[in-house]
Amino acid sequence: MKDIVYSFDVFDTSLVRIWARPTHLFLEVGNQLQKDNLIQVSPESWCHLRIEAEITARKTALTDEVTLKEIYTHLAPSLNWSTDEVEKAKQKEIEIELLSLRPVPATQKKIQSLQQANQQVIFISDNYLSEEVIRTFLKENNVWTPGSTLYVSSEVGVQKESGKLFQHCLVEESLKPSQLSHVGDNQHADVKVPRKLGIPFEFFTQTHLNRYEERIADSTGLPLKFRSLLAGATRLTRLQSQETSLDKQVIWDTTASAIAPILFGFVHWCLVEAQKKGIQRLYFVARDGQILQKIAQVICRNWGFKIDCRYLYGSRQAWHLPAIQEIGEAELDWILFGTEAGSQFYSIRSICDRVNISPDQIKDILSLYDFPATKWDLNLQQHERELLKQIFTHKEVTEVIISTVATYRKKAIGYFRQEGIGDEVPFGLVDVGWTGRIQRSFSRLLDIGGLYPESGVFGFYFAFQHRVKPFQNDRLQAYFYDVCAPRARDFISKYTCLFELFLTADHGSTMSYERCGEQYIPVLRSPKNEQAINWGLYVMQDAAVEFAEQITTHLSEQECTTDLLLQGTEILAKEIVLNPSPHEAQVFGSFAISSDQTENAFYEIAPIYSLADWWRLLLYDRQPHHVDVWFPASVARSNAIVRKIYKLSNNSNNRIILTIRKILGKFKRFFLKKIKLLNISFQ
Repeated sequence: MKDIVYSFDVFDTSLVRIWARPTHLFLEVGNQLQKDNLIQVSPESWCHLRIEAEITARKTALTDEVTLKEIYTHLAPSLNWSTDEVEKAKQKEIEIELLSLRPVPATQKKIQSLQQANQQVIFISDNYLSEEVIRTFLKENNVWTPGSTLYVSSEVGVQKESGKLFQHCLVEESLKPSQLSHVGDNQHADVKVPRKLGIPFEFFTQTHLNRYEERIADSTGLPLKFRSLLAGATRLTRLQSQETSLDKQVIWDTTASAIAPILFGFVHWCLVEAQKKGIQRLYFVARDGQILQKIAQVICRNWGFKIDCRYLYGSRQAWHLPAIQEIGEAELDWILFGTEAGSQFYSIRSICDRVNISPDQIKDILSLYDFPATKWDLNLQQHERELLKQIFTHKEVTEVIISTVATYRKKAIGYFRQEGIGDEVPFGLVDVGWTGRIQRSFSRLLDIGGLYPESGVFGFYFAFQHRVKPFQNDRLQAYFYDVCAPRARDFISKYTCLFELFLTADHGSTMSYERCGEQYIPVLRSPKNEQAINWGLYVMQDAAVEFAEQITTHLSEQECTTDLLLQGTEILAKEIVLNPSPHEAQVFGSFAISSDQTENAFYEIAPIYSLADWWRLLLYDRQPHHVDVWFPASVARSNAIVRKIYKLSNNSNNRIILTIRKILGKFKRFFLKKIKLLNISFQ
């Protein structure tokens, strides 16, 4: 009995284009024909003519399939082409088609494996191109195997779609239907038809555009070339995955399709703005800057930016404390930051950790405010939190804090000098942002150390949900959202935890600096961020770098403007933030993060809400978890009943819910009034 013969579809199974959709390639053909003076119409008009010519050719064809020659013959009269010009234009399309093709890694690997096992491989394609041209495409992309056969509808005159091309193959190869195993991406031609004929098949969907790619490819507000090649680059990146576990595959795919383009747009904007301002060096601040710097290095190498991109170890913990000269409102702003949110864990010890002192050092003052040692590690109640300002402005406490600052400050300034700050090279900072506090402390340290530039420090940030007053001549810019210039992108600032996850690094946060011989080194909370690494950090970073390589290869810097990338960022950010898939919600939402600079407490960025949690939200409109949890992902992680309750609670026009909340509000006001009267009577 004859062995199984393995057949593969060609386009979108064995080979994939850099363009999101096949017809988008015609735009580039039009561009080239215009340069060669073969057409006088616009490339966009050419696209329309090329598509219409194929439709007309198919209507008048004597067989099931047309050829590229027949299509161009139909084009000739409307463009006044000679026979020679028809041939030149046709060859130009073939040339551009070849340049646009890439092997599909999974299919390429499978074919190579079959070849090594001495299994017979054939290719079957419904296409207007000739057998010779398609064979060349397969060979040029290292997909063709010696001894293979190629069956093309344009040569045979019948298609897979009708089933006749499969039947032709079976006759030519002397096979029964059960002896042919087919792989293809078309629901009808590669699945329904083989099933009807009794041919075993595998439906190949990896090359199908996912929801992110479709959003970009179909965004008519973006230029066709840009949106097609952007969506194509995310698909090409996605196809490079070698992950075997479902969770890691979700991380790779989501990064390739959404996270990487978002981060790329931000980094590209930083480089463009820096170049405009004559900045020659950018410091990407740890830990957010780790992946951003890697992306920047790819952009600089491939697009020719002459900017020195460096990684600078720093953090709120490492910079705020040594910048202290007094305990004023600016210092209290970060020392007590977040303590007003009752849903977040804060203890006496965690607040002391922010200023590198022990509660033992100020135990006498703490006892004055009824904080014995037994309370130092407990979550502070609201009335206790209101006492913190008095405690940390007490003279004895401020003296303890300021007495510890000098040694930390000297080492921080020494580290900055070592990293080239102060060598008169114009520089800027890059970080995720949110408030601008960290740059204020950084600049204050530079000023104390005599390193502060006369023109101030430029800071480039992803977003600001709040802005503190900058230090002296500093200028801070935001890429995506700025509270000072509100746009319809404020949804990002609600879910800062998610963007912190995207920018996670493979090491612990910077606590301070130490001198080691002639060198200053960062003191890290942990040398490795094991939790993030085990979760799939390197998968996310590798996918982001791969995307940067793909997009900078297929688009020029002039075609990838900051405005276009910003529009793409908004489309993708909305989709991932507001509409995560169940798998995305589970994999990314289960990651534990800490919003506190001392990392005393961690929380899942999208916790699963219990039924009781949802009822509280439904009846009281009160979030039961951390203030900035990724709420849409929590919804996606919940069971069906809970999701129903969410839809009910999210309907602001639901009269039943509004009535219940109104009644509960009346009861609350009634009891509060009674308690107040009781307190007065006891006095």
